[in-house]
Amino acid sequence: MNEIKVSVQNAIINIEDREKVEQQINEIAKKYSGYLPTADTLTGDKTTRANLRKVRTAIDDKRKNVKTEYNEPLIEFEDWVEKALKPLDSAIDAIDKGIKEIEENERQIRLSAIKVAFTEKAENAGLDPRIFAEKYEKYCLAANFTVHKKLKKGILDEIDVSIQREVQKQQGRKNDIASISEIALERSLTAEPYIRELDNGKGLNEILQDMLRDAKAQDEARAKREAEQAKRDAEMAQRASEFEAQRLQNSFNVPEDVTEQPKQAVNIVAEQIHQQSEPTLTEPENEQKQEVKKLKILTLEILIDPDNPLPPFKPFLDENGYRYKITNYEDVK
Repeated sequence: MNEIKVSVQNAIINIEDREKVEQQINEIAKKYSGYLPTADTLTGDKTTRANLRKVRTAIDDKRKNVKTEYNEPLIEFEDWVEKALKPLDSAIDAIDKGIKEIEENERQIRLSAIKVAFTEKAENAGLDPRIFAEKYEKYCLAANFTVHKKLKKGILDEIDVSIQREVQKQQGRKNDIASISEIALERSLTAEPYIRELDNGKGLNEILQDMLRDAKAQDEARAKREAEQAKRDAEMAQRASEFEAQRLQNSFNVPEDVTEQPKQAVNIVAEQIHQQSEPTLTEPENEQKQEVKKLKILTLEILIDPDNPLPPFKPFLDENGYRYKITNYEDVK
């Protein structure tokens, strides 16, 4: 098609009495140059400002009108060009659509070839091919293929490198998980929360430090619970022992005026009131003897059958005038 020839005539904008208009503007500006309004002249100053703005608006409105008239030929030319190009644009659009369809079809062929290459290499390495799906577009450029639409060797080598890196990455992850699981087993922790942290990008060393800190806190809490439980058990055992001793004491029906002695398995404080073998004394002599006689405390440690808490020595003590009291009752160690 031949070149379109368009002639343009330079528009002439003529301002009548240009110098006179400029002179009037300068005189007005000079008159108010350096003028400062005051509170006394505020009303008149506002009127002056409004008049000056009217002068400026009138001049600027004239500029806008001239610009509109000046641009009318250009606007008419642009409208004509737009209408004239419509048939050409339609032809271009149709061809462009066909080209894009072909290019997309070729892109899909290249994409399929890349997917096949990654799938084969990933499966051979024992990996899930879907891991590499996001890399397909990177290698989909036409420059990565031969004229026969085959992947170039350099690209295949890059795919091999990607596969090996992923193998190393997953092996490293397995090793990290093994380390986490081992520490979790040793420290009685649950491994799953720490594995999730690993998958979220947290470093192994930081995770292991967290595990050791959590294990320490867990051990301290467990020790505290065990100590509290042991204390409760000891208190319960003591109460049970005291209860059983009291029960046994009640079964003997003995008086309560005997001094308590050091704790034994079963302590029997015996005080001999009367010795049957002593000779008979006269009443004055007996009174004098009773005044000076000091009783002795005898502590016996006796093992009894818990199923038969009333041993046969009780009648002997009662018959021979011994006073006694059970001061402790506990298991034999």
